[in-house]
Amino acid sequence: MLLAMAPAEAAPDAPAVFPLTGDAVAPNGAWSWFEDERAIVDDSDPANTLLLVSCVTAAADRNDPAAGDVVLLWRNLDTGEAGAVELRDRLQQDDHNSAALWMRPDGRYVAAYAAHHAEPKCYCRISSRPHDPTQWGPEQTIDVAARATYSNLHFLGDDAGGAGRLYNFTRTDNFDPNVHWSDDGGDTWQVGGKLLTSGDSGDRPYVKYASDGRRIHFIATEQHPRDFDNSVFHGYVEGGRLHDSFGRVVDEDVTDGAAAPPAALTPVLAAGTRVQEHDARRLWTVDLVLDAAGAPVAVLTGRADGSVDDHRFYYARFDGQAWRVHELAHAGGYLYGRERDYTGLAAIDPNDVNTVYVSTKLDPRSGNATPHYELYRGVTSDGGASWSWTAITSDSPVDNLRPIVPAWSGDETALLWLRGRYRSYTDWDTQVVGLLNP
Repeated sequence: MLLAMAPAEAAPDAPAVFPLTGDAVAPNGAWSWFEDERAIVDDSDPANTLLLVSCVTAAADRNDPAAGDVVLLWRNLDTGEAGAVELRDRLQQDDHNSAALWMRPDGRYVAAYAAHHAEPKCYCRISSRPHDPTQWGPEQTIDVAARATYSNLHFLGDDAGGAGRLYNFTRTDNFDPNVHWSDDGGDTWQVGGKLLTSGDSGDRPYVKYASDGRRIHFIATEQHPRDFDNSVFHGYVEGGRLHDSFGRVVDEDVTDGAAAPPAALTPVLAAGTRVQEHDARRLWTVDLVLDAAGAPVAVLTGRADGSVDDHRFYYARFDGQAWRVHELAHAGGYLYGRERDYTGLAAIDPNDVNTVYVSTKLDPRSGNATPHYELYRGVTSDGGASWSWTAITSDSPVDNLRPIVPAWSGDETALLWLRGRYRSYTDWDTQVVGLLNP
């Protein structure tokens, strides 16, 4: 299904927020934050720069035909033309199921997705023509070892004898991050083993990935923060091997069945570490990008002194000698009662890692509470020790949540987020919206 939407009209003196949902194909949309890249920019043609982002639709009636579709949203950032394509009809009304996106060297797009812990299958589709998000080939099914959740597509050009290998990291066997890969751009797949393991079947590392074509970096917890006082660890994959931050090999083969625990890697921030005037507890991974030199930069959340009513954002950078961590901003309380570690989240600008966008109900300029989650841009000039803040949204009648900033080879920035009411990961009425050069 495909439906074009009219271009949004810009306000005379301010950047215009443009909608990406709101039509018959995608009446609304949401995403979780452990599937990436959820959004990509294709600027192969400078006169027709394309923004692609995936989401999942919701409906009050789960029998509604619009409930649980995996959707690809697109917008031509030069002409304003936009549309939506249904990748999978009614997979499951769950925001964990949004697709990971990747552009092949030939200009065609790959979308990978899975239902949330419902079946031992992952899915993949490839666009029919280069640089055209409107037409897609048939769905492929990849049978994996156990019920799957999340998709993360990352490509290493030197692997597979220099031909390049596309990896998809998913949560499958033992609730651990597992891997399958393709040496032909997603046309066929081979299923491998675990990247990491926390041991017991109920334990589940939460992993965020980032890559530059040479290495796949990641940060990981031991478990879910509701179940464990997590630390966060960093490692990277290169040449099929797993390394810690300093290059020490931790696992000789990331595709086999054996795996190391997250604690075998380099600590980014250990649970109980004193940060400013509080102890950072029950940490969680939020975002990871690489700076211009290929060094990892991360945002984490944690409970200040263990309080579910006082979450903080942390900004972490690896300088080659150590991880340097600073408090970024107050994230406030929890998003809803059943998930007391859900916050509004944050996104690092991959083109300028000194810039971070946060969603919070506590204005970082004043500390004052706001009725709804608002977006703010923070800029640092001293590695994260201090921040200057600008409001992106204000006086909003609804929440502004889960920002994304996709990589863009130019100097411009696209900020995407969810705007509306988010009740749970299976119940939302949020629109996907965007803003250029906020």
